[in-house]
Amino acid sequence: MSGGDPLAICRNIPLDRVAIALGYRRDTADRARFRRQGSVISINGEKFFDHLSGTGGGGAIDLVIHATGCRFPDALRFLAGHEGRERATAIPTAPRRLRLPGPSPRAWPRVRDALVDQRALRADVLEACHSRGLLYADDRLNAVFVCRNASGNPTGAEIVGTAPLAGARRFRGMAPGSRKARGGFWLPCDRNPPAPVILTESAVDAISARSLRIEGTREPGAVIVSTAGVASAVPPWIEDWKPKRIVCAYDADNPGDAAAERLAANDPRVIRTRPPGAKDWNEMLRRR
Repeated sequence: MSGGDPLAICRNIPLDRVAIALGYRRDTADRARFRRQGSVISINGEKFFDHLSGTGGGGAIDLVIHATGCRFPDALRFLAGHEGRERATAIPTAPRRLRLPGPSPRAWPRVRDALVDQRALRADVLEACHSRGLLYADDRLNAVFVCRNASGNPTGAEIVGTAPLAGARRFRGMAPGSRKARGGFWLPCDRNPPAPVILTESAVDAISARSLRIEGTREPGAVIVSTAGVASAVPPWIEDWKPKRIVCAYDADNPGDAAAERLAANDPRVIRTRPPGAKDWNEMLRRR
């Protein structure tokens, strides 16, 4: 790579070339879509969106970090080494390690009470999740909702702030190294093998939907899953359960409706349900 700002040159490499270098193959039915195991991305100019993880970004550096989990300097080295080639001969192999926040038993009562007060979640349900290791508090008064694969092994965490913040939105995010394509926060409704799977956009919504007993949750073997945002394809880890029916219970807004439409178009098992009279299931729970 010669001439000009190396950082700017890396950022401006066409994303279709970067995708091919990362092992993606162009979809023959949609020239803007690229596929590889565990990932399906669409490219629009300098932007990309991963339909399986529900995340996206902009520029070649972001795409390399997203696809490989490597760090910024590693992404630069990868692009610098392969800029101008049609296909790479090597892909960065420095996956980002999962780092779950450390639990703070002393903070748990305050976080539990905040979730009851702020989100109208039932204390007994929260305690049940806590006792099973699905939910805990960290020392920053965040609620940590543990994401797992279909076998119950941790794959990440949704982190929701509960500390009082005057005039500011509370923190929401994922633990470093979380991979949405590998697992999510989920609650079994009973001990039977999963039959219907209900998709929600957050762990708080999953718990709210369970308390509201929305469509599908009364069926034997029902599992309520948070995909931590919308997903345009059924996350691959869910297929380990071989669900017979999938209820898309995303938010009653444009992104939720659009994702549900794409899910239903690509998978005949998918049906749509929306929170009546509310944006999401937690808002519906709070109103009640």
